[in-house]
Amino acid sequence: MSENYVVFIEQPIKMDLLKIVTCKLRGTALSKGIYWDPKQETVFHLVNKHTGEVVPVKYHAKAFSTFHQINAFEEDGFLVLDMCCSDGGEVINNYLIQNLRKSGKALDEFYNSIEKAFPRRFVLPLNVFCQHEDLHGDDLYDFGGLEFPQINYSRVNTRSYRYFYGCGFRHLVGDSLLKMDLKDKTLKAWHQKGFYPSEPVFIASPDAVEEDDGVILSVVLTPSQDKGTFLLILDAKTFVELGRAGVPVNMAYGFHGAFAASEQ
Repeated sequence: MSENYVVFIEQPIKMDLLKIVTCKLRGTALSKGIYWDPKQETVFHLVNKHTGEVVPVKYHAKAFSTFHQINAFEEDGFLVLDMCCSDGGEVINNYLIQNLRKSGKALDEFYNSIEKAFPRRFVLPLNVFCQHEDLHGDDLYDFGGLEFPQINYSRVNTRSYRYFYGCGFRHLVGDSLLKMDLKDKTLKAWHQKGFYPSEPVFIASPDAVEEDDGVILSVVLTPSQDKGTFLLILDAKTFVELGRAGVPVNMAYGFHGAFAASEQ
């Protein structure tokens, strides 16, 4: 959502309802009824938040898939949408059980064959085909793209902004934390071999002045260490590690996180 609009992204991921409702009878997986159609375009639909009316203009772009959006804001008569995108739709098959059961070289080969998500910007004018802008430099390819984006939500959601944070994916799950600077499209990174951080959560400093004044929290799993899970705290501005809080239990990998201030 932006200040005045709700945006629905119609992706060329299609559902065959007949195959879905009959999959049990036919002995096939439900996923066989969901498919990617690259011949179709991606369509942006806008709804006015104040009136509930659908904007009659539809915005078309080349086929892409997206699970997570970074931010949306209005500026100079344009609607700006930032999101994590893949050019293909095979990502819907990434987490099939037969893929999750792979390990070692087989898992690495599978990961190297799948589409990666990268941050992009779409600016929606009237009656014009959208061309995206890459929100990253070439160095992001070394981190396997970026997903699970987070911003300083309370300060910049629906507004123009400079920074966002996410996980790099050199593995099937996130294995690094990234800070992206939209001003010059540079990045800062935290990575330790064999450690797998969850979605970064930005917490602003109580006396914050700048957009990135605060800390980043992420739960880090250490599969090679028994009960080695810890909460990682990074300086959001410098991405220097400030500390760790050990959690002496084995935790399952989770995609998303949240933070709630304790009541005084």
